Amino acid sequence: MDTIKGKFAFYFWGILFFLLYFKVFSYLWNQWVFGSLIPEPLGLISIMLIVLPAAFLTARFLVIKIPMTYHMIGVIGVLLFFSWSVYDDHREKGLDELNTYQEDKFKAMEFNFSDWRIEEKEPVEELLEFLSQYRVKKMKDSEWNGNVSGEKGFVVMVYLKDKTTGASIYENRILSFNKTSYYKVLNGPIDMEWIEAFEDKYEGFKP
Repeated sequence: MDTIKGKFAFYFWGILFFLLYFKVFSYLWNQWVFGSLIPEPLGLISIMLIVLPAAFLTARFLVIKIPMTYHMIGVIGVLLFFSWSVYDDHREKGLDELNTYQEDKFKAMEFNFSDWRIEEKEPVEELLEFLSQYRVKKMKDSEWNGNVSGEKGFVVMVYLKDKTTGASIYENRILSFNKTSYYKVLNGPIDMEWIEAFEDKYEGFKP
């Protein structure tokens, strides 16, 4: 670990494992501790005294036990994976791709914040097929204008067995609730008259 490659691998894996352990710690904290009588500063102390040392101890163990050739292969693999993730996140895509609908896991869809809720798959697939004709691309957060009072739009939520996905969709831009991402419509505006007809078609599903 005293070589340049060894030090690089140590810090590379240390940072990577810190991000991983921090994510696990944050999930457990939000699930079991957040809102309890345990003070938040204790969480920061735990990160410094438990999460950070655990990450770099894991990295040290890997660097000592695994030949350096495999570390370099692993580093290249991780970099390629993250490069692909960044590309996939920012590439042009179909609007329907923002809702990760899976037929076998579908539970229900809500339209305009429980204006109506439906458990049949046909309306969901009809809506997604309509949205698939529109192409979108990610916007910078600074490009988003939160004032949407003068725009036509709707909100759709799709509930799956293991996750919830949804978006606020306007004529020329989208607010995806998945990681709170913003998108611009490249071939808009979205036909809101079709959306109004779609809503009227399933009017009977209002509670």
